[in-house]
Amino acid sequence: MKEFEITVKVKENLDSVNEKLLRQGFKIIRKSRVEDKYMANIVDEITADQINETLKKCVLIRYLNANGVEYKKITYKKKFYDAGKTLSEEKINVNCDDLNNAERLFKALNFRNLVDVFYDVIVYERDGLELAFQNVENLGLLVEYEASGFSEEITNEEIENTKKKMYSEIKQFGLELDNDLDVRKAYELLKNKLG
Repeated sequence: MKEFEITVKVKENLDSVNEKLLRQGFKIIRKSRVEDKYMANIVDEITADQINETLKKCVLIRYLNANGVEYKKITYKKKFYDAGKTLSEEKINVNCDDLNNAERLFKALNFRNLVDVFYDVIVYERDGLELAFQNVENLGLLVEYEASGFSEEITNEEIENTKKKMYSEIKQFGLELDNDLDVRKAYELLKNKLG
């Protein structure tokens, strides 16, 4: 089964979002901290037009603390794009008890750290709908909404239409959102880092 998500920049602060959602019957179900180090085996310096291709080759050294429970993983995200927009992704996760040694291992294999993506997450839920608000260091507040259970045969057009419906669902809660449905944290931070 296929899964995909939308990630949208929020044009208001978390206090405002919290007030609106709690008033509409949402509950906070999870709080977490994510610290991702994107590592890539590249020799040359990258340019802005190479970011997507470079990120496809990255592994993440991932630390996650969800409601006080720690997870340490090496993660690879295989993303599927159409015209520069993310359609869907598959994740491969490997548990790792020593992230420092994992990073040392990748560096020994000539990987280097491209960008760090650190953020706090608050997940709100109402009637089975979960919205994850991510306060990303050096980027701002984003909302992520994931959908899963779709057939492998779903067309790109059906994915795009579903993502537009997902965006409309979020907008109905009165949140002030940007129009871009595909904000990619690592991409944006790496683009900013490259200038």
